[in-house]
Amino acid sequence: MSGPESIPPARKGKKAAGERHKIVVNSLSDWSNLRRKEGHDTSAMKRPGRLVFRLFSAAIRDWRLIDDGDRILVGVSGGKDSLLLAWLLADVKARAPVHYDLSAVTIDLGLGQDFSEVETFLSSLGIPYHVEETRIAEIVRSYPTRKTACSLCANLRRGALYAYASKTGFNKVALGHHLDDAIETLFLNMFYQGNLRCFHPRTYLSRTGVTIIRPLVYIEESDVQTAAKRLELPVVPAECPVAGKTRRQTMKELTATISSIFPGVRGNLRRVLKRIWSSQAEGGAQDALETSEDL
Repeated sequence: MSGPESIPPARKGKKAAGERHKIVVNSLSDWSNLRRKEGHDTSAMKRPGRLVFRLFSAAIRDWRLIDDGDRILVGVSGGKDSLLLAWLLADVKARAPVHYDLSAVTIDLGLGQDFSEVETFLSSLGIPYHVEETRIAEIVRSYPTRKTACSLCANLRRGALYAYASKTGFNKVALGHHLDDAIETLFLNMFYQGNLRCFHPRTYLSRTGVTIIRPLVYIEESDVQTAAKRLELPVVPAECPVAGKTRRQTMKELTATISSIFPGVRGNLRRVLKRIWSSQAEGGAQDALETSEDL
């Protein structure tokens, strides 16, 4: 794409926007009341913080991630990233100058995870939610090597997600990749593939006709973690048997080491990534994450 574009102007009046805001606030209050009954401190409805909102809005504006009339499906794994993404999209939906439909889906790998709290949380935000059951875990277990299993699992998860979005009429899928994910992907491609590539904030998949958007891509993981704690998001524990044992984890540790030597390096790397993204097309069907996530 040629570069950042502005979001189209609003089509509806202030009254309609105010009504939508009231609905979201009421539903968030319902969530707060539920958490209070469960023993959580909800003396005031917490917010993610100004920095998170600013970077989230900047990514949407810079790469035109949301257009008027979009039907957006949030891929919710149950982790902090995707839950924060759902919260932010629901919040912005009430105030944005564009109008879009918002739903969420979880691709259940068959690991026996409980997504009931996620369902309650998303319902409180007014987000329709579906759990798509699969046999991905069973299929992956039959593969002997960790590398092959990770690659297969990632491909099957993405395939199931994009296929569900396509068959149910969603034109965009929102994923919770943050800045650290982008940096790690860049490093994976640099050190293992010998190229300067990274997934794009906005990627059109020609086979399915679905556009992938990543509104958290400017936000550091530490800020995502802080926001998740402030909002008391109902994070589902990860069940992956090889979590923390991949090359991506090595890149995560490398990023932390570099950051300890050069404070603020993530901000500099964000600027590097923006230059790379600006020099690329819109991502096309070749999403660099899909070629490097299993490394």
